[in-house]
Amino acid sequence: MIELLTVLVIVGILAMVGVFMLGNRRSGSVRAVMDELEGTLSGAHQLAVATGRDVLIVTHGDWGGGGTPLLMAYGNAASGAATILADGQTNSEAFRVALTQNGELRREHLSAGIVTVGHGTWWATALGTSTNLDNVAPFNDASSGFKTVDIPEDLTTDPPTPPVPGHSILQEDSQNLFKGGTTIGVVRVSGANKRFTTTFWIKVVSLSNGLPTPGGSMGVLVVQGNGAQVYRFYNPGTLDGGDGTWRRI
Repeated sequence: MIELLTVLVIVGILAMVGVFMLGNRRSGSVRAVMDELEGTLSGAHQLAVATGRDVLIVTHGDWGGGGTPLLMAYGNAASGAATILADGQTNSEAFRVALTQNGELRREHLSAGIVTVGHGTWWATALGTSTNLDNVAPFNDASSGFKTVDIPEDLTTDPPTPPVPGHSILQEDSQNLFKGGTTIGVVRVSGANKRFTTTFWIKVVSLSNGLPTPGGSMGVLVVQGNGAQVYRFYNPGTLDGGDGTWRRI
């Protein structure tokens, strides 16, 4: 009986350690992807500052295997998006998550993935019971530039035009930098004023077996048009004992 109880205790400890390590891996992968993305964005901004020339940040592809490898690269705007993408396949400054190596598809950061327009349901699935970032400052404040302005009811039309409530920019697929598939996403950094010319965002979710983990950790990077700062927001999720609330990091 004592030996049996000892075995059960050991099994319980190993199980708890395994769950803890799995949760840490998912969380660590989300943060690592966010760090690498921010590094690429910062590299593009620094190139514009150093050269005084416009720089393009170009994306295409998806995270999952079998499709177009996901890639984000940057370079002199005069080179054109296609050339920058081609150079990005071998450029050490590019962010790549799916490459063919020895005839096989290799993916890094298997516990986290970037949400593309084609994978729009990933975000809602990963959110689970966590706090909705759309309802959290600054995304719930129109004066911050992270939310559209409410449009009041127009009584001058017949019939009256109903009001349109404002919404978070995170609901705008057009502002997702990663369009998915072979569709190219492009954003410009001005060499004249050293600022990003377009508002855009990138969403990162934790993955399990290549699919978003409900209640897992999540992250968002946001850049406002005519701004030079990359805003980062992170949610540990609820799956691994997190509080499911967002914080700026």
